[in-house]
Amino acid sequence: MLMIRDAWLQKHPTPAATGGEFHWYPATEGDAERDLRANLVERTRGIDPPAVLWDLAPGRVVWAQPFAAVAPTDRRRYLGLAVTVIEQAGAAAADLLERVEVPIAGPCSGAREGVRCAPGVVARTTSSVEDELSLVDVLGIARALLAGGRARVGDPASSLLPRAVASIERLLPTLGARSGSFVMGTHVPVFDLPAQLVAAAWAGPTSKGAAAWQLLRELAAARGSSLDEVATALAAAKRDPLCVFAADERGDSDFVAALHAWGRGRLDRAARADTLVTRFADTIALRALANLVDHGDPVPVIAEARWHALLPAARRRTLLELIARRAPSLRPLVASPIQASVQLLEGVSHA
Repeated sequence: MLMIRDAWLQKHPTPAATGGEFHWYPATEGDAERDLRANLVERTRGIDPPAVLWDLAPGRVVWAQPFAAVAPTDRRRYLGLAVTVIEQAGAAAADLLERVEVPIAGPCSGAREGVRCAPGVVARTTSSVEDELSLVDVLGIARALLAGGRARVGDPASSLLPRAVASIERLLPTLGARSGSFVMGTHVPVFDLPAQLVAAAWAGPTSKGAAAWQLLRELAAARGSSLDEVATALAAAKRDPLCVFAADERGDSDFVAALHAWGRGRLDRAARADTLVTRFADTIALRALANLVDHGDPVPVIAEARWHALLPAARRRTLLELIARRAPSLRPLVASPIQASVQLLEGVSHA
């Protein structure tokens, strides 16, 4: 069952308090709700409206807007909160984000028990979600959604912002609870490969950036690593494709020569020989990812394993099958040598 709850922290009078004191309306119910509200109050420190404090988790979304108001009793300015909580067991956070109706950030007035008392819900604009965000916004939001934290966006009070955030959240792997804030401003881009690939996939679902994002996700899942850890491994592999291989596994050879040595059984007595095939498979997938990130073609990387390393048939099959299991988006290239060779030749002819 979908449950939507609204709450306000304010000094304006409501049926719960009429003397001008700070209070929550409706009153807090239960320890979990009390903890949530206390956490939101703590997080308003250093936040200037317009802004959004958000919590995302499977089955629950919290969208809280700080607002500045003048108390009618003492005529003093104060910072309040307008909070929406949406819950549905088992629902994805992106689905719940799309159900958020952003109220005007301000105190609840004319309140009656059991009635949604926002002074008005901002009407949906005619602009699209894509129009709502710049790619710079997407970079900042993506990083915040991946790990929690603050992101700068053009208009935190926009009624389309929850839907825009949902469109980015849908691109991410299933993540646990996260919290953060959206504040007004312009994101300052820094090198952040996962966020950049999310933005590329958001802007062009069929682009090489989107393919790179999918491959990055697959490798993180296969390795039991975070997306950032795979990005770090990619940077290391670009500097040295044999960086995860010990001295007795790499010798003075390049990657293809080392792969050939493994195929011919020359590395079978290495200390970590039982993990060699997995490390070769992951390195090949990382090198394919590097090509996609650079807007290149992963086919030549697969061709090295399929042909250039001159692997015996049994070991070649074992390696390619493992690549396909750990990086399913590479399966078409691994499974179709004819198609791979055609793409490779086309790449050479266009070079």
